[in-house]
Amino acid sequence: MSANVTALVTDLIFSTKITSTAKSLDVPVKVVRSVDALAERLAAGDTALVLIDLHADGVDPIEAIAVTRRFADPPHTIAYGSHVQTDLAAAARHAGADEVLPRSAFTARLPEILKPTDAA
Repeated sequence: MSANVTALVTDLIFSTKITSTAKSLDVPVKVVRSVDALAERLAAGDTALVLIDLHADGVDPIEAIAVTRRFADPPHTIAYGSHVQTDLAAAARHAGADEVLPRSAFTARLPEILKPTDAA
């Protein structure tokens, strides 16, 4: 069974890239556009992977990462953003992101990141 993915992203290009790649891998993905929507989605308990755009418009990405850590069994969380904003990347790591990637690496690794695993 594929793991559900929740992506907090407001950029249409990245949203489309994530959803189309997920669809090609038959991975369920839900795009949310706010921290509140992310929290609601995580409360449903069916998210195994969270993707967070560190530059999502109108979103505090550090708060979003903190939300993922509030759950007893937090989902794997990957944040991505500009490679030049090293302070933001460090803050994301400190907040609890499992991985923080530059956008270019995130894009290049997206199929690998989304690929379902057989581990349960």
